[in-house]
Amino acid sequence: MKKIAEVLAPAGSFDTFKAVLNAGADAVYLAGQSFGARAYAGNLSDEELLEAIDYSHIHDKKIYVTVNTLLKNNELFRDLYDYIRPLYEHGLDAVIVQDYGVMKFINDNFPGLDIHASTQMTITEPGYLDFLEKYNVTRIVPARELSLGELKVLAKKCNSLDNPVEIETFVHGALCYCYSGQCLMSSFYGGRSGNRGRCAGTCRLNFSGKGTGDTLLSLKDLNTLEILPQIIDAGVYSLKIEGRMKSTVYAAGITSIYRKYVDKIASGEKYSVEKSDLDNLLMLFDRGGVTKGYYVMHNGREMLACEKSDKSQTQKSDFEKEILQKYANGSLKETVNMSASFCKGSNAVLNIYNESVCNTAEGAPVVKADKRPLSETDFARQLSKLGQTDFIVDNIEISAEEDVFISNKEINELRRSAVSGFRNMLLAQFARECPERTEYSFEEVREKYTITAQICNISQAGAALEAGAKRLYVDTEFVSLDDIVEIRQLCRNGGAECVLDLPRVFRMEYNSFIEDNIDTLRMLSFDGIMIRNMAQLGYVRKYFPGVRVVSDYTIYAFNNLDCEVLKSEGIDDITLPVELNSGELKHICAKNRELIVYMKQPLMVSAGCIEQNTSGCRKNINGVVGSIMDRKKIRLSYAAVCKYCYNIIFNSIPTYIADKTREISEIAPRYLRFVFFDESAEQIKKIMSRDAVLDSYTRGHFNKGVE
Repeated sequence: MKKIAEVLAPAGSFDTFKAVLNAGADAVYLAGQSFGARAYAGNLSDEELLEAIDYSHIHDKKIYVTVNTLLKNNELFRDLYDYIRPLYEHGLDAVIVQDYGVMKFINDNFPGLDIHASTQMTITEPGYLDFLEKYNVTRIVPARELSLGELKVLAKKCNSLDNPVEIETFVHGALCYCYSGQCLMSSFYGGRSGNRGRCAGTCRLNFSGKGTGDTLLSLKDLNTLEILPQIIDAGVYSLKIEGRMKSTVYAAGITSIYRKYVDKIASGEKYSVEKSDLDNLLMLFDRGGVTKGYYVMHNGREMLACEKSDKSQTQKSDFEKEILQKYANGSLKETVNMSASFCKGSNAVLNIYNESVCNTAEGAPVVKADKRPLSETDFARQLSKLGQTDFIVDNIEISAEEDVFISNKEINELRRSAVSGFRNMLLAQFARECPERTEYSFEEVREKYTITAQICNISQAGAALEAGAKRLYVDTEFVSLDDIVEIRQLCRNGGAECVLDLPRVFRMEYNSFIEDNIDTLRMLSFDGIMIRNMAQLGYVRKYFPGVRVVSDYTIYAFNNLDCEVLKSEGIDDITLPVELNSGELKHICAKNRELIVYMKQPLMVSAGCIEQNTSGCRKNINGVVGSIMDRKKIRLSYAAVCKYCYNIIFNSIPTYIADKTREISEIAPRYLRFVFFDESAEQIKKIMSRDAVLDSYTRGHFNKGVE
């Protein structure tokens, strides 16, 4: 049967790994003890990882190891090479990455190893591919928020490249409320960073607002069984099941059902989904209903988790036992052929072969039988006993003289030798030699800082300039075109630079503000453009050629190799990340680094809209429209960015480090940025003053950083 798509299953343990392969997975994504985005899954030991790679290759399956977290300098340069090298040499099929520095490091040090760009990269636009294709990225996992239409456009770009790129999307399991890679809620609530594989699932806790229930940020689980043909038709090759934190029963059960329906599509028969299979999927896990997700809708209250359905525990228990019996025990078997020769006076010879490999083994001498000679049937019976190996005999040919004998022990030794050699030859096809390690050097940079401010209205612009800002960032999320024009003139009059901020999320269907006004924006001759996603870089180069480019903190510069990648792409100024502590920040080596010293930290950027889910879409509102309350009665304000159709949820108190003068002098950045959202002009002057005293604030991660 022609393979039309890959069923990609999760595994948080070696037992789950074998079970999902038994259930029909074509490939498995998993992690070792380091660098995975599910640090609290069981994960596999180093020995288990190597065993899993061998097992998968013997059975024509693939293994993808997750390295999809942001790495600090010491982790990248001290630990990553030694972690990946044995996997690479063993024939690892691909790594899944988020960090640009990790992407470059793997491409430099492990040639030919496929790199899959994680959904944590927030890939929403075809323009992102122009950047990724330079680093041997062979597959992308776009943001889960993309529609089928957007995926089709993305697939067209992927297929047009000199080296076409595959698309992998999630088809079943948990949905994040925030764009993946843009969530800092768990990080700032409890120090457990999703970017470091330690998400605490904070959005699953109680959040309420406007008279709603307590699941305002918790989405139903994704279930796409009914639209699977449309997803494949959109250009998706790999169908990814979420669940490395879930049980073996869950992973194997879900995998088996998706295997059934992918095979159904491949067979060409009329597609329909049995209600019993939909019921079984829900029985395996029910967070409060299921949704087809963003494939078919942009957002909506229907996507929010509700009450769990009432399932019979007896029925559920019986179904789980059935899954365990079918998939949790036993191993896959590959068919092999054998031919053997037993001639008196010669050593016994056994050949084991399949379509690609043939191994020949010699055994003990064959002698004349003293008593009962062995028949061809006797030889075949003994040689076919492959027991706990990965193989089973399909066809065996025996050539034996009459009146010959060789002991069962010697036959067993011949069989074991032949099987072992065959297995080694099979795996040798995947083995690689690792070239000499690439060494990197970086020069520490110390600069005198300039004050900058990021503003959302004219009043803020005037106050920031009066307080001494020498560069203003004008946020297109909230500032109208007329006000952008006026602020540009204010900057000219005040001798300050003016930088235009692009949206946090750039999407084909939601960029109309920029595209409709591109001629006016180009005429304003900005001193720079700030990008928040790498897809925007090509857009800037096309419409604002030669302009200075600033990357915001959402383009993570977590290590020195990240900075090298960004600089090589022509980015002039790099905003330092908000999750490193002061000691880690001072070792980020790059010119023109910018440190944010004040900001009401955005915790989430979401296609889900709180207004839509509570009151209904109000259209064309930009700015704070309300607040939600957590289980501890703390209120978080949220903004509707209707220009680009997403919400931003903010921390309850601002992060403030402008008074940490000693630490800042050690970091020695080129710019210090104050980021304002709903602050008044008077508040801005107070906050930016040298002797500022704030009523309430947090130091964020500046003191301790994240684990």
